[in-house]
Amino acid sequence: MRKNLQRWLLLGSMAFLFTACGHSPRIVIPSYTAPKEVSKLKQIETKDEFVAKGAYLAIWLNPDVKGVENTNPKLGDMLLSSVKSAITQTNFIALDPLGEEDGVALDMQVVSYDYKRGKNDVSLYLKVTFALVRGADEFLVKSYDKRLLRSSSDPSRLPSEDQLASEAVEKVAKYFISDISPLKTYQMREFKSLPSELDAVVSYAKRKNYKGAISLMEAYDGEKDAAYYYNLAILYEALASQTEELDYLKAAKKNYDKAILKGGGSDKTIMDAKVRFDQFYDLLSKTKKVQKNNKALIKERNSMIQSSDSEYE
Repeated sequence: MRKNLQRWLLLGSMAFLFTACGHSPRIVIPSYTAPKEVSKLKQIETKDEFVAKGAYLAIWLNPDVKGVENTNPKLGDMLLSSVKSAITQTNFIALDPLGEEDGVALDMQVVSYDYKRGKNDVSLYLKVTFALVRGADEFLVKSYDKRLLRSSSDPSRLPSEDQLASEAVEKVAKYFISDISPLKTYQMREFKSLPSELDAVVSYAKRKNYKGAISLMEAYDGEKDAAYYYNLAILYEALASQTEELDYLKAAKKNYDKAILKGGGSDKTIMDAKVRFDQFYDLLSKTKKVQKNNKALIKERNSMIQSSDSEYE
């Protein structure tokens, strides 16, 4: 069961897990992990007259990756591509197409690279330093490394150097981005027992029809206790996770609060879920606000680029 769950979480292709042995059904929903270097985010923020009511979060990727000489000639492009991919997962941080003097730049340097191929094995070690810089101030400098080893009695089944390098680059890029940006992940929520009249809620949930499940819950005329409001809260949370709509997120919060008021504060399942939800609530709320400001920034930057191009036509 655990292996199946790990596979589903990794692939993100299944949204639900139902346990056997009489346990309550469990829902696996998309969520976010908080950035590890939260205190550094203020230093990435930039005020701009074109961005109304707030700052934007944006970095310019320095295309000149240091230290790639005498390593893998594709390493620089791999790093740039992997960082772009990891950043755009949540669009929490925008990729600024222009390197402004007062903006934030990301510099990268390959500190160590070692690839070895034997008769039945290949190994690769990669260490990269990432530096966030504003002007002459390097306000976040961190190094990450990854060592990979693959063995096979059939040498033709061994990965190529580029395949191994790409895997290592993807790992170190994700390590860095998880320090400065929320990343999408998956979390489990467990239903409390449902009355027989609401058995269909699980069926709707299994098909990821959260709206249908919510409609059934809200049409219920029976007792609305802590378990009821908690179950409704996790359905709204699932819908908010799926759509990233703040109205659904607020509805989830409202029902979690009702569950607490109805006595859920003494229920470990409810309180554990509430703690995880509160983190998700804060992250998604901030992410949507930042996305709006980032969008305004990129629109303004693209306008500048188009104006500049037209001058040379």
